[in-house]
Formats: sequence, structure tokens, C-alpha cells
Amino acid sequence: MVYLYLKIALAVILSAMPFIFVGLVKPKAKKSRWKNIFTLTKINSQWVANVTEKIRKFIVRVYEAMKHSDNARKFFIMILIITMILFQWIDSEAAHTAVRKIVLPNGQIIKSTSVVTGLFPFLTSPIITVLAMLYTLFMFKYKWANALLVKIKKSIKLTIFLCVLIIISMIVGKGRFFLAGELIFLTIAWAMMMPLKTGKTGPNGGIKIKKEKSRRIDDFTTEKKVA
Repeated sequence: MVYLYLKIALAVILSAMPFIFVGLVKPKAKKSRWKNIFTLTKINSQWVANVTEKIRKFIVRVYEAMKHSDNARKFFIMILIITMILFQWIDSEAAHTAVRKIVLPNGQIIKSTSVVTGLFPFLTSPIITVLAMLYTLFMFKYKWANALLVKIKKSIKLTIFLCVLIIISMIVGKGRFFLAGELIFLTIAWAMMMPLKTGKTGPNGGIKIKKEKSRRIDDFTTEKKVA
């Protein structure tokens, strides 16, 4: 039963992700009364303030690094992959728990309609499970994953289409396609949070600014000598 509750809890967390992002990550107006979720809940603790400030600085540092560093973007995408694997693992364990509740130890299927109806949404379709695994493997390729996230971030139509796809999966699958909706939602969330690249990078994700400056200085000195 633990995994069944965990799956429900993850669904609730996904629903709260936009509010968590606004409350903890997104920059606030200086004059705003509710600067973050901790002021909203009236928590007044120096320890909490120190911890949240370190978390905020780390998130901001990674966010700013993603604007010019491929390594930072790979780290961000890897967190997405780990999160997707976690959701798939919880979903698999929840499905096994539901099967054990429906099928008795002697091999007979429980005849209680209410029990079967309540556990049916946890029985993820095998097709969705396989597609989820293939999609996770797809995300391991950085160029493909980065291109997909950038495409979603730039295209409002694609984002709306994916949102509609999530709704359809919830209705048509009657809960058995819920894993697909979770992975699509995670992809949209990561795409919205990941910034677009704003500078040129080297082959290892480094910045080429220093090289470009040195080239400009060399060109200037060469022109001066010629003159």
C-alpha cells in the first residue's frame, strides 16, 4: 500500500510544482509582501533562512550557468532523467501492489467490484511502460534532449498540444495512462525552467569570450604595426 500512496503523493507534488517554482525559485519584487513560501507560512528561523539561501544561490548559479554551459545543461537534464526513472519505479511498484491486492495467493481473482475498480487506475498499460522506458533512453542523448526542451520552450503551440495530450491520456486511459501524462508534464516543466543559451561555447561547454578578446587584441596590434 505504501507505493500506492507514494504514487498519489507524486501526482500531488507534480500539481504543486508551478506554485513551488513561483514560491521558491522565481525572482520576486523587492516590495512584495510575500517574497517566498517561508514568509507566507510565517516561519521565522535563522537556520531555515540560511538553508533556503544556500539552496536559492545554488539554483541561481546552475540557472545562470545553463545560459552558456553545456555541462550545466547536461546536469539539469540528468536531474530530469533521474526524476523520470523515479516516477517509473514508483509506478511499477504500485502496479505490482495493485496486482497482489486483486489476485489472491491461490491464483484466484478477487470478486469485489469496488476493490477492482479502486485499484484499476494503478495498473499501468504495458504499452505505456515500454514507451516510457524508450523515452527515458531517448533523453540520455544530450543533443536530442536539449533540442526537445528548447523546442517546447520556444513553441507555445507545441506546449498546448502536449497539455491537451496529458488531459486526453487521463480521460481515455482511465488512470492506466497516468505515467505518460506524468512524464510529459515533467518534460514541459523542465523545458519552461531551462533558459535559452545566450553565448557561444567551446567544445567542452566552456565560454569562448576570452579567446575572442585575445583575437581582437592581436588584430588591433597587427593593424597598428602595419599602419
